[in-house]
Amino acid sequence: MSSPKPKISLGRLFARFFYLGLIGFGGSSAVLGLIQRECVEKHHSISEDEFLHGVAFAQILGPYAVNTAFFVGYHLAGLTGALTAVVGFLFPSFWIVVGLSYLYFHFHQIPQLQSALVGIGPVIIALILWAAYMMGRPKLKNPSFVVIALVAFAAAYWRVNTVIILVAAGALGLLRYRLRKQVPQ
Repeated sequence: MSSPKPKISLGRLFARFFYLGLIGFGGSSAVLGLIQRECVEKHHSISEDEFLHGVAFAQILGPYAVNTAFFVGYHLAGLTGALTAVVGFLFPSFWIVVGLSYLYFHFHQIPQLQSALVGIGPVIIALILWAAYMMGRPKLKNPSFVVIALVAFAAAYWRVNTVIILVAAGALGLLRYRLRKQVPQ
């Protein structure tokens, strides 16, 4: 069941995703944790389950932080909200990347810059792990979900195509639903 849509202006929606785009460092996985904290935990704009469904859809289709912003924006204000959220989310990132690219290609030979870039790597890994923990925490209380997560992790480790993993998980979820539906309550 869908949660009720909160009232939000397009300006506020743009500002919220502009903020996320401005502070969202560490790649899509780390940014998902920020979107979850802002939209699920802080503002209760979307339920935890709906957010996870949006992340699942976003994973299938490409750049999943952007797709998740689109999903949340659509949930809040339809197609206009989706476009507003995506533009707000990408606007600061676009200009930051333009500026950093300029600086890098003009100053990349400076040893201090090289050292700083190497030092950022472990922080990015930590942000990604934290985001995965925060998104998985509610679902991992169920032992069958833990098994599914571990199998998916193993499949990803062995470099099984992500689409195959997602389709298999979706099929497993559908099978689980049908089996639960057949069992008398």
